[in-house]
Amino acid sequence: MSDLEGKVVIVTGASSGIGEAIVVQLVDAGLRVAGLARRIGRVEKLAQSLEGKKGALSPVKCDVSVEDEVKNAFAWVEANLGPPTALINNAGVLKQGVLTAHPVTV
Repeated sequence: MSDLEGKVVIVTGASSGIGEAIVVQLVDAGLRVAGLARRIGRVEKLAQSLEGKKGALSPVKCDVSVEDEVKNAFAWVEANLGPPTALINNAGVLKQGVLTAHPVTV
């Protein structure tokens, strides 16, 4: 990934699981990662554990199911880290309801 070194990547769902693992790999490879998550404390701890690595992790609090939070998070990334090169859309969203309550078009 040397051609991506120093580039900005946004990872949603960065607080645990696959998102956390992706963040670690990207920071190790020298990328500047904006880690978006609702559980910001977990991302802040991860950022501390990655200090001194080739890249860096910037924690950003964001619930991807709330449009304004997503807009604000992307604006923060643009203003503080620069334009993102990639988005890894890893966060899961659960909307409960009756399946038949949602219109289906073919």
